[in-house]
Amino acid sequence: MIARPALFPALSIWLPVVALSAITLLIQGATLMSLGVFLPAMAADFGGPVGNAATAFLLAMSIIAWPVGGALDRLGPRPVLFCGIALSAAGLAVASLAQDRIALAAAMAVTGAGVGASTIVPGIAIITRRHVEQRGLALAIFLGAAVAAGAVVPPLVGAAMTDGGWRAAMRLCALTMALACPPLLLAVPGGRIAKAPAVSGNGVVAGLRSANFRRIVMATTMLQLAINGVLFAAVDGLMAQGLPQAGAVAAYSLANLLGLPALLFGGMLADRIGAQPALIGTAMLLAVGTLTLLGVRAMGISGVTAFVLIWGIASALPGQSGSMLLADVVEPDAFSRLLGINTAIISLMGALAPLWTDQMRFASGGYALPVLVYAALALAAAPLVALIRPSERETG
Repeated sequence: MIARPALFPALSIWLPVVALSAITLLIQGATLMSLGVFLPAMAADFGGPVGNAATAFLLAMSIIAWPVGGALDRLGPRPVLFCGIALSAAGLAVASLAQDRIALAAAMAVTGAGVGASTIVPGIAIITRRHVEQRGLALAIFLGAAVAAGAVVPPLVGAAMTDGGWRAAMRLCALTMALACPPLLLAVPGGRIAKAPAVSGNGVVAGLRSANFRRIVMATTMLQLAINGVLFAAVDGLMAQGLPQAGAVAAYSLANLLGLPALLFGGMLADRIGAQPALIGTAMLLAVGTLTLLGVRAMGISGVTAFVLIWGIASALPGQSGSMLLADVVEPDAFSRLLGINTAIISLMGALAPLWTDQMRFASGGYALPVLVYAALALAAAPLVALIRPSERETG
């Protein structure tokens, strides 16, 4: 028998990462990342704001992360991913037919649940458990697909809306997901992620009781609040500093696109120095990057450049190194469930950031107070991460 070249084992290792990345790019790009494109057209069609649909989508996407972690252990990746893809496509198709706000919100909630079950939590869980050697790089590729989704797909959705309206564009997105994503599941490893469900259950209880897990939840929640607080207010905040709308949108887009190289190099660095030092450095860098938003008026283009570079790099990294650190401190077979719990908590808390930003802005008369608060949250996360003891893995 002729020996197969070493290329084939390498392909077998990286092909699942590519497949999971493609699924995330298509599904998140057509839904989460394109919400801002769909919402104005939907509001015009329904004769008023349809923010309830976006809220329903985000809440469902956050809440579903909790049971998805357990389902990955019980059922395996492929059934969970397939259900998520089906819900995403079906929900978006039904939303395109909605004739009132309640029906639209319900359909978007189904879509959000599907997105949560087919993208970030399953992808991180699968890659972290099955791609140990270079997990930082593998997570960089996967999370980079989510970043790329925001740059690649929304313009295509906008073009489709120009030709046929938002309803036709939604149906096209649903059809694309339904046809393109299921075949990619063939490249995803089958079988349960947790090898011993009984041990996994004990590990989950031990993890929930551990100080390490609580510190990770607190630190990543603070970082998510700091990121979301700036993410959803960056354009308006830059305009308040004197930038024209076009310049503010361009700066915001560039900051997000920097997440791609940041994830790549951040993943390689985390593989080399460890997840804990990487997350501490990320928290400190995020604090500095957040503060640069206040210097735009005084520093002009230099301030804009500092914000784009520092905040753009730092805001992309907590999900990567935070997931790696969680894997370092919990029992391996409990990781999927604890990742789902952690993701649900930080997503739900992070969803409050835009509301808190508005309240602080109205109370103080500007963006200085919210920016200082979010920078303080990011900075305070660093010593909290430093207290984590990766060597003290919690077992059942």
